Amino acid sequence: EKTESMEIAFFGGSFTALPRGIQKKYLSLAAGYVGTGPVKGIRFSTRPDAIDQEVIDFLSNYPVTTVEVGVQSADERVLIASQRGHDLVDILKATSLVKRQGYQLGIQMMTGLPEDDYERSVYTAEKIILLKPNFVRIYPTLVLKGTPLEEMMNRGEYDPWEIEETLELTDTIMSIFLREGISVIRLGLYSENPDFAESVVAGPYHPALKSLVLSRMYRNRLEDKLVGNGDIHLKVSPFDLSSMVGHGGQNRQYFLEKYQRRMCVQADEQLPRYCFEYDGRRVPLYKEKS
Repeated sequence: EKTESMEIAFFGGSFTALPRGIQKKYLSLAAGYVGTGPVKGIRFSTRPDAIDQEVIDFLSNYPVTTVEVGVQSADERVLIASQRGHDLVDILKATSLVKRQGYQLGIQMMTGLPEDDYERSVYTAEKIILLKPNFVRIYPTLVLKGTPLEEMMNRGEYDPWEIEETLELTDTIMSIFLREGISVIRLGLYSENPDFAESVVAGPYHPALKSLVLSRMYRNRLEDKLVGNGDIHLKVSPFDLSSMVGHGGQNRQYFLEKYQRRMCVQADEQLPRYCFEYDGRRVPLYKEKS
């Protein structure tokens, strides 16, 4: 029986910024499991300024398969205002080294950081495309209790983003990555620990943010193509049925209230993901390049 392969992962910090002795301990322990059962390798996340040729040479002694780099933003003003401690050159060097070594490259970006806006986040997404990652994670910025960002907010130096503007922005960003065939494997922070939700004092927190964004994308594309009157008949992949209908049925409700038109959605196994069929045409979820 074929078993899906998996990796042993180290997350929650910048792995290669740890003392070298601790890295050796963790990597050696994990390496003992690689090749046994479905375990194929090791993955971790780290900062762009914590990867150089020496680090890559060290990692080459272990069965590392995937490295995620916390790029967060490609805009220098945002990086400085957020006190990231690295610049665009660090990002370019780190991602190049990871790819040259043959590792799978994952990139993490954040929206809504200090000094960020719609245009700067879109700029970051376009820069990330040029880095040719294997996948991306998108994390809209949340303000947590007891953090410097909360202090900035309380001083009036930072305005947290609302969910609505985040949905419209991530519609555009998701569209960019879908257009280029880059998988977004996570959108938004979520923890089943109730203490985490209680620690969020501001920002676009939602336990099903990716579902909300996909629902909004389907709604926007359908609204752009809407013609005629009467019921709206659609076909989508079974995997996208809930996104087309909308989180909690909100898309059905939207078109009923705004246009007095019912959505009639049919699952079609012949259709690929992230598109729908309407009015005799297949409409992709991503926006074509202008």
